[in-house]
This record gives sequence, structure tokens and C-alpha cells, in this order.
Amino acid sequence: MVATTLVDVDGRRLRLTNLDKVLYPETGTTKGDVIHYYASIAPALLPHIAERPVTRKRWPDGVGTAAAPVEAFFEKDLGMGVPGWVLREAILHSGGKKRYPVVVDRATVVWLAQSAALELHVPQWRFDTERRPTRMVLDFDPGEGTGLAECAQVALWAKAILDDMGLATFPVTSGSKGIHVYVPLDGRLTSDQVSNVAHELARALEADHPEEVVSKMSKEKRVGKVFIDWSQNNAKKTTISPYSLRGTARPFAAAPRSWDEIAAPGLAQLDFAHVLDRFEETGDLLADLDPSPAVRPPEPLRAKIDLARAKAAERLPDAAALPGGSRYEPKLDGWRAAAVVDTEGVTLWSRQKTNLTESFPDVAAAIAEQADAGVVLDGELVRWREGRLDFDALQRRFASGKQRRRQLIAEEPIDFVVFDVLAAGGRDLRGLPYDERRRTLEQLAAGWQPPLSMIDATADAAEGRRWFEEPLESGIEGVVVKGGAQPYRGGQRDW
Repeated sequence: MVATTLVDVDGRRLRLTNLDKVLYPETGTTKGDVIHYYASIAPALLPHIAERPVTRKRWPDGVGTAAAPVEAFFEKDLGMGVPGWVLREAILHSGGKKRYPVVVDRATVVWLAQSAALELHVPQWRFDTERRPTRMVLDFDPGEGTGLAECAQVALWAKAILDDMGLATFPVTSGSKGIHVYVPLDGRLTSDQVSNVAHELARALEADHPEEVVSKMSKEKRVGKVFIDWSQNNAKKTTISPYSLRGTARPFAAAPRSWDEIAAPGLAQLDFAHVLDRFEETGDLLADLDPSPAVRPPEPLRAKIDLARAKAAERLPDAAALPGGSRYEPKLDGWRAAAVVDTEGVTLWSRQKTNLTESFPDVAAAIAEQADAGVVLDGELVRWREGRLDFDALQRRFASGKQRRRQLIAEEPIDFVVFDVLAAGGRDLRGLPYDERRRTLEQLAAGWQPPLSMIDATADAAEGRRWFEEPLESGIEGVVVKGGAQPYRGGQRDW
């Protein structure tokens, strides 16, 4: 009979099994030890995996030994038997859709540990930033004949270049062989752009230190050198998350480090007990990595942004390019949300089906006062500050406790800018053409007062181009073009 323990984790009931099962034979580390680590480290882990699809490597029968390692089960799709409260998001792959867990709470972290998902791998982008990277990563991997000390030296060379670019850097010993260095980004660059920057940096280091560094993928060229893997910034690639365990013979973990530690002799990988002790003593050394601060991109990156926007502007379609005529709306830098108004009040939902109502009670209350039951609004939560949009204000509100949230409500009021109406009077409007839904929205919005407002829209291509060419500092990310005859299509855009 399987030994079972029923526990409550932050209001979620979980059934834990086989807590005495040894998952790391060389150290006697049990499944119970693994669950304890993940439950304890969750406050530090969560900011670095939240809103990202998590790929899991599972060792339900343990990792084996250094002499006889056990292969992992590599899982992307959630499969069956998943608690209904685990958030999930589908991604279309060549073989079809796969449903990934979206980890936003400690209960889901514990559930992953219960399933023996020792390694948690995530991309550098998040769903809530429309899959644009919020960080860049460089992976320093020792080739044959080199080790962690050589990786540390190359990482320090990379830091010097990144310092000159005005970029913050955060080192992590990977728990396996090498070192990861993260750079926070503001979510405006594409994965391709970030990959290009990382690739150029790796090439520059190889040119400066050809005897110690290689940037090419072929393994035969890595002997005696440190390989800088820049490709993990590709949208389809993942990296072991900070604080994740590794499926190594000993229970090492991806450990945030200081640069003083990286520079000091005797650098070594850390096991999970040391990582947990360090977190309890000093907190999260990566606290400033996720979410990243809303700052003007440094000039080397900003030049790439400007080039991409210039090329995209050349493709901006005229009004006749889409069926039924085109309607242009500015794309705001905020959080997409749906407001559902019923007789009980208002509920705010993110695109990932996260309930945002507790984080934005002032917005929900304002909508309840100005919209009738039976209305469903699709819009963007935004924070205006001195004429520009402050995306990080939304993240501060979402991540704050109740006392701090009350203070933020007074200091940083949030607006809800509506760009579509999905239902009115209890009637589903999604099948109607955009132009009809827009007229209904204009009627509903006639008496609205802040923080509730309606997005500007125009059929004038010149006006649409003006929105597209707004400076980055305004927070307007571009322009959305919709066909006037098109029904609501659940987030899909004509352009």
C-alpha cells in the first residue's frame, strides 16, 4: 500500500505519497526532503518561473548514482490527473498543442515536487508579456579539460562588457557544470533580437580570448575552452530555473551567487541545503531580476529596437488591405484583462485565467458602479505616470500583500482601458462584426469616468501610423489593426 499524507498548502489540498522514498541514493535525500525544499524555497523561486511555461524533468524512481545514473522523464504536456486549480496554457508545437503548467503559487510548486519533477526549465519570456523576453541569459559551459573556475573567468569578462553597456548582471551557478548570467530586460525586445545581442556578445568574447572561449555549437571545438551558449534566448529554448534542483548524483541546485563569490578561488556548486540556508539568511539575490525595472533600454539595445520598429513601419497596411476596412487602435503597455459584470459584482480575469480582482479592487469597484450586470469588457489594465505607461506598477500591485496594496491603491491608481465588449445585457456579442461591437461599446462608455475609459480607434491610416511611431517612452508599443467586419477572435489580430 502506498503511504499517503493529506496536506493543506495555502488553501489547496494535496495528497503526498512515498515521502520516505530515496530520490538521491548517494546522499539519502528523500522525496519528503525534496518537497520540503521546494515548499521552503517557493517565495524565492516563484518570481523567476511565474507566468512562464514550465517544462519538467521527472525522476519518480530517483536519479541513480554517478556510476549508474537514471534517465529522466522529460515532460511538457500536463497529461492526466492534474489538480483542477493548476493553471495551464496551451502552446502549439509541430506535433500539436501541449498544455503547460503556469506556476503562480506555492501549492503548484509543491505539486510539482510531489510528482518528482526535480528540474524545472523555463524560457526567458512570459505569457503576460506576449512572449517577449524579460531577461537575457548567457550559459557558460565548460568543455573537456576546463571546469567551473574557467567558466567563472569568462563570466567575469562578459560582466565587464555588460557593465559598459549599462546592463545589470546576475550570476547563478547552474548546479550542473557551469554558470548562467542573467540580464534583466523590459519586455520590449523580441526573442530573435535578444538572441542576436547574446550571439554578438559571445562572438566578441571569442575574438578577444580565442584560446579560452568558443561561441560555436560543435562539441569538437569546445575542448580546452568554455562554450558560451547564447542560443537559450531562442523563444523555443528553455533554461534551468534559478533555485531548481538538478537531477545530478548529489542534490545540487541552481544557486544565485554574488560576483565576489564568482571571482573568489574555490568556487563550487551548492546543494539544496546550502541554497535554502543562504536564502533564509540573505533573501533572494535575484530580487532585482524578475520583474525587471521599467528603465530606458541602454543604447546598444535601443538601436535594435528602433531598427525593428522602422522595418515594421514600412509594412503598416493601408485601410483597404483588410476585408471590411481597417480600424486602428494604439497598443498599450499593460496587462490584458476581462471584466465580467454580474449581479454579485465584478471579476477581473487575466488571459491565463488568473483572478486579478483582489489585486485591483479599486478598478473592479469603479466598473461595478458604471457597468450593468450582463456586461463583459475586454481591455488593458494600465498605469499612467507623467504621460507614460508604467508597466511595473501593475506588477508591484499584483505582488503586494494587503497592507502594501492599500498603500499602492492610493499612490499608484490603475486605469482600465476598454477596447472591446464581448457581452451586453446578457447577450453574447462575439459573433458580431467589430464595427457593431464598437458602436455598442461607445454607447456603454458615454458616461464613463476614470479609471474606466474606452480606447481610441480610427479608420484613418495616417492616424494609425502616428500611434505606431509614438516614442517608446510613452508606453504605446505599436498599433493593432482590426477588420471592421471581423467577429471577435479571442486575441488574434489581423496585423
